[in-house]
Amino acid sequence: MGEDVDRVYSEENEFGARLKGTQSRDCRERFKMVPQKNLNSKEERVMKKVKQILTIIAGLWFLFHGIDLAGAKDPDYPTKPITLYIAYSAGGTTDLGSRAFIEAASKHLGQPFIPINKPGGSGSLAMAQVMHAKPDGYTLSTIAGSSCCVVPFSQDAPYKDMSGFTMLANFHSHFLPLMVRSDAPWQSWKEFLEWARKNPRAAKIGITGALATDFKGIYLWQIAKQEKVDFTFIAFKGSPELLAATLGGHITMYGGAADASTVPYLEEKKLRVLAFASKEKLPGYANIPSTQELYGLSAPIYVGVCGPKGLPGYVLKRLDDAFAKAVKDPEFIRVSDQIGARVVYMSREVMTNYVDKTFNEINDIMKRFREEESKR
Repeated sequence: MGEDVDRVYSEENEFGARLKGTQSRDCRERFKMVPQKNLNSKEERVMKKVKQILTIIAGLWFLFHGIDLAGAKDPDYPTKPITLYIAYSAGGTTDLGSRAFIEAASKHLGQPFIPINKPGGSGSLAMAQVMHAKPDGYTLSTIAGSSCCVVPFSQDAPYKDMSGFTMLANFHSHFLPLMVRSDAPWQSWKEFLEWARKNPRAAKIGITGALATDFKGIYLWQIAKQEKVDFTFIAFKGSPELLAATLGGHITMYGGAADASTVPYLEEKKLRVLAFASKEKLPGYANIPSTQELYGLSAPIYVGVCGPKGLPGYVLKRLDDAFAKAVKDPEFIRVSDQIGARVVYMSREVMTNYVDKTFNEINDIMKRFREEESKR
């Protein structure tokens, strides 16, 4: 009791144990002899932390490695159905041709396509769906002249160029007959122009989409300027509606594509072709002039498939092979003949170059069109 409180601190021990009370020297000596191999020694604490860090690093490596294998690669593509947005109404040339094409392609891919009609905006609504889609090859869209070469120039276009897309293949080219009802007073394109010149804006030409977004309408607008006539352009969502308006006398001229619904009326002489806005002509109409022959202008008619930018190489390879074989499919060829479409195959590289070339050509016409419209 006569001794002061003696505090003993062992530096080798982490928790720095304190010995309180009055203890004999022997007790203190016995404490110092206790081996310092407890689990909380400095060395073991360091080793424990190292092991924890290594465990975390290993876990993260396997986590991200697994994501890469599952998300970035799909060696068995496609492993599920592929969605194809069709940019025009059901029953039209683009719709029927697209469905026949993807049916043929699915035979070589081992997976079906799910076609979804997304008409409007001259094809831009369908294209916008693809532009924002994940680049995994499971969301594609049809593409035509208007959607890639005219729409980007309109003020409200969801895209301003084709940099957000990957061209995949072209499978069709369409005929563009400029038709009127057989009871119309004009027997030729020349007679129609003479009447239109005397009756400004009386000639109502139906097109698929607004004038500012329809390539056929833009080319006819250019021709009207050369001929010093003033057409009125009426927009429709697709060929079926356009045909009905023509046959019903609600518009003067049909400015769409020849398809399964229009060809029978030509054969029955209920419609008359005055000219072709396309360079190619329907069989049996060689004597009917084309705008290419008359003005050096013809609308670029192509129908193909595109996807979002950034598609992986293994997806492109599978689609390239399937699409190249699909255009040779007997059933696809039969349907193409039935709807009045020409089978025109362009590979991914060829189509990309063609679209770029056409885009630049139409850019000049669109500049003049915007200047004229700004004066109105």
